Amino acid sequence: MATQKPGEWANTLIIRFEEQLPCRIGPQTTHSSINEEQNKNCIIQISRYRFALVLDGFVKVLKRIHELYQTGTCSAPKHGPELEKNYFDSLIIVLETLEKCFSIQPKDSITLTMEENNNLKCLLKEICTFLVAKDMPSDNPNVHAIKQLASKVLFALSVNFFNAVFNRISSKLQELASCPDENPDFSDIELIQYINVDVSRLSRLFVEAISKFRLLKKTAHLMLVTSLEKAIWNWMDTYPYEFAELQKNPNEDMAKCAEQLFDILDAFGDNKKGRSAVWSLQIMLLILAPKVLEEIVNADSGAPCSPRHSKKKMFIDNIKKCISPHGNSKQLTEAAAVTCVKLCKASTYIKVLDPNNVTFVLVQSILNDLKALLFNPQKPFSRGQNYLYQDMDLMIDCFVSIFRIKPHNNEALKVCLSLNSPPTFHFVLVRSLYKIVTQPRLFWWPQIDIVYSKASELRAMFTDTLNKVSQGYIAHTPLRMIQITLKGKDCPGKFKDRAEEVHLLLYMVRLVHADPMLMLNNQGKAGHEIQSSTLELINGLVSLVHQPTMPEVAQEAMEALLVLHHPEKIEVWNPEAPINTFWDVSSQVMFSISQKLIQHQIMNYTDILKWLREVLICRNAFLAKHKDYANLGSSIAICKQAHIKLEVSLF
Repeated sequence: MATQKPGEWANTLIIRFEEQLPCRIGPQTTHSSINEEQNKNCIIQISRYRFALVLDGFVKVLKRIHELYQTGTCSAPKHGPELEKNYFDSLIIVLETLEKCFSIQPKDSITLTMEENNNLKCLLKEICTFLVAKDMPSDNPNVHAIKQLASKVLFALSVNFFNAVFNRISSKLQELASCPDENPDFSDIELIQYINVDVSRLSRLFVEAISKFRLLKKTAHLMLVTSLEKAIWNWMDTYPYEFAELQKNPNEDMAKCAEQLFDILDAFGDNKKGRSAVWSLQIMLLILAPKVLEEIVNADSGAPCSPRHSKKKMFIDNIKKCISPHGNSKQLTEAAAVTCVKLCKASTYIKVLDPNNVTFVLVQSILNDLKALLFNPQKPFSRGQNYLYQDMDLMIDCFVSIFRIKPHNNEALKVCLSLNSPPTFHFVLVRSLYKIVTQPRLFWWPQIDIVYSKASELRAMFTDTLNKVSQGYIAHTPLRMIQITLKGKDCPGKFKDRAEEVHLLLYMVRLVHADPMLMLNNQGKAGHEIQSSTLELINGLVSLVHQPTMPEVAQEAMEALLVLHHPEKIEVWNPEAPINTFWDVSSQVMFSISQKLIQHQIMNYTDILKWLREVLICRNAFLAKHKDYANLGSSIAICKQAHIKLEVSLF
């Protein structure tokens, strides 16, 4: 049948996929979820060979989902919470499937007929609606998930259909250039932030911006500036080796566009605030013209500098002046800090030892002042309460960049590790380490194992955070927690909200999950000390597994404990006596979890049992590896008690 009527067969599958959506059948059961996943995977495979057919089907599916929601028939009472949940759940499933269908297509491999192009335009319009999210309730947590997925769909879509997206952006810029409206819609300019661009596509965007920038009203300028800078970063993240190659062999077209756009921006704004708003983009544009930047940097050593670049040199000199600690306005210092962090971050995409790395020479001239500004515990950097999270993101980018530039000379690491530093510094440290561990790595970036030597300080921070959260959220203290007298002060500032401490704890547990050695490493310590610190860490995680008030933390704690039970990680619990330590520590885990199961103190009973099975598989793998002396140390009391509790809980 599939061979004779592929279109009919594929349409039947899409109909079946739609019929399994929550907007049709209500909240998913385990069985319907499995069916949906099977249908989804089949559609993704079909899209390899019948992409246009899948595109047509999904445009219709999205249309019908909207109609069901607007008429109040999403398998729930009209306007009820169930209706909204079914609607968003259905959109998430459809967008996830679409993103995978687009992602598996080879670049520039698809051609569409006129009718199929109309379907693409309809889909693009829907995706734009999700990105702006004007008609969606802002208080619904699913709106953010929908926007994230829509941006991924657009990114994948633009790989093969860049012209369709570019034409929409170009049309909007043309419309805004001739629009008398005081409150125009900028949403299509935002598309620049989410599309897949290589160096030639980025140049096209620059040319378009250069031709329209002076015709736009000031209200559109900032949106365009923000979007173009985001496009540069997307390019660097997607094609980092293309960027690195451009630094060695400059692209003349790109350099010309970057210079022209820099000069346009240099005339932007009639005050300091307006001009400093474009500094971040300007520094990125100079990096894209490495010959120009080299001439400017070398001028500080007495080399000649063309009068054509005098304004660019003045820009660099002004940034250096504003980041220095000597009497600048707060606003300009803050703008310079943002600009310098972008400079440092960009420099990590070029090999430090590359002889052409003029960007690194510039970084060296501002790095000390930048660190003094952002990582001063006596005077934490702040642009005001409204910028709390943006400031932390800025510090994270700076921390990660410093680690990649000078991994063995990182004063920021020492400051952030101190329990006496403000809690925001701890959050920045943990998020930075998590980013270093999880971000796809360029081969010249240093490995995270450089930080393993700081495991004891990280464990102390984990214990400190867990104790603080325990006071407000946890009824029972962790088993055999080592009592520590901490000097850390309870910061009355930004982080005094208990929810923020829980957020810090969540990321600390994620960090253990991502790389357990950051808290397991105990090189140079005696065996009993190593076992004690391992037990403290693991029992702390166990105490989080059964916390109904913190389900996200509980789930991450389960994942972290599972990783810690991998055979190669058990070996590190105490290298001097791995078998004995295994029976002691893991038995305490089994005892605690089994006890909670028996007493029905754990809500997600089924999930815990599935997880427990995986832990037991890891335990068996470790024992099989050491089968000749696997029973060594298994006669201790806690081991026997754990076996009894486990049997009772599973009976």
